[in-house]
Amino acid sequence: MPDPKNLPWPEGTRLSTLTLATAPGTPLPRHEVRVRPLLPLWPRGDVLVMAEPVPGQPIAGALATFSHGLAEHALVSRGTGDELVVALPEDSTAWSDPAFLELLAAAAQGAAVAPRSRGVGLLGFGAIGAEHARALRETAGLHLVAVCDRDPARASVALASDPQARVHDSAEQLLDDPDVEVVVISTPPDSHAYWAMAALERGKHVVVEKPMALTTRECDALIERARRDGLALSVYQNRRFDPDYTVIRDAVRAGRLGEVFHVETFVGGYGHPCNYWHSDAAVSGGALFDWGSHVIDQVLDLLDGDVDSVTAINHKRVWHDVTNADHSRMTLHFEGGREATFVYSDLAAALKPRWYVLGTMGALTGEWRRESVVSRNAVGTLDEDVLAPADAPPRVRLHSPVGDVTELAFRDTEPHPFHADLSLWLQYGFLPRVRGEQSRRVISMLEAAEESARMGGMPVKPS
Repeated sequence: MPDPKNLPWPEGTRLSTLTLATAPGTPLPRHEVRVRPLLPLWPRGDVLVMAEPVPGQPIAGALATFSHGLAEHALVSRGTGDELVVALPEDSTAWSDPAFLELLAAAAQGAAVAPRSRGVGLLGFGAIGAEHARALRETAGLHLVAVCDRDPARASVALASDPQARVHDSAEQLLDDPDVEVVVISTPPDSHAYWAMAALERGKHVVVEKPMALTTRECDALIERARRDGLALSVYQNRRFDPDYTVIRDAVRAGRLGEVFHVETFVGGYGHPCNYWHSDAAVSGGALFDWGSHVIDQVLDLLDGDVDSVTAINHKRVWHDVTNADHSRMTLHFEGGREATFVYSDLAAALKPRWYVLGTMGALTGEWRRESVVSRNAVGTLDEDVLAPADAPPRVRLHSPVGDVTELAFRDTEPHPFHADLSLWLQYGFLPRVRGEQSRRVISMLEAAEESARMGGMPVKPS
């Protein structure tokens, strides 16, 4: 039987007394098994794992089951004391599967954890607030209890979908609500640090919309306060889970490109920036902060190693009624000479690829798609709503050294991975994939980029 101490459990797992036992019987051939967790408030749904399950175990009291033929069989059951009985052979490949071990860890800790759902308050209810509200409705272990927005119409939208939620007239009222255990902050970026600290000071767990803050000093203060008080602090880096990024990440980590040494990323087009806070550098942090907080997070997740310096240039040439740069370019110079460049532009009449990734054994490109929504208008003629390139995931293609090109298919993913991570973090202590310290590193790169741009593109070492 595998020694629990030698298995790659999720970070934050507490299993000092766990023992594992295998169920008797003949295993089935290795195949993809759909595991159905029966744990209270499990947030991820079914788990798919390559395994060799042993059928025939009774499902009474099971913690997870699988199907064989037309019957359900127990895959994980509780034995005596802290023992888990797992219907797998000792040499099963499932013992190294992170998703399966996460389920096992939750099953093991379930006896010591009283499952309960955490109440969440949404501070700000724009488009991203509606996205959070939907995720809370569909993620076990979290539920919406309160909303605050300066626009009464937005609060009404929230109540239409979640009539049980309370609407608060002020942010302070929401933060003082005793039923709010987690605060999601979706205010403009220049207020992120203020409201996050106010929530932490009241003992609330905090999720901040990106960017985490506008300075690393603010990030450090938030991280230290959360660590001191044992509170969860994360940033909604939702594009870490975008289908184009995840298929690129998986290809790179599988070694399909060899050693990756050059990355280019691009977002933009040609058009007038919005006349909202996104285009006000004092509020948003600037063009690089607005989209760069997404893209640089992806780059730092994709490439290992330290960043030696950052260089950047901002152009202000056409759109003089907004304070964001019209065109911005920043480059991360990694140790060993590897580079990653991000360009954001409102002056790009010709689009660069969303992704251009070079490795020693191949390349990846992410080409923008031109999509539209076609409908019939009131008089019966065609209406066509052309989407902005960034509103559809790009097509990702793998290029071999001999010229073969393969389009990589996106895979089905869980609907709300960030919120599922948050639920498991609060329930069992499993550390999430997006952590405050990672988002702080993103801010350090953006901060260095803005400093470099002010100095005409001189290299700046991130803090």
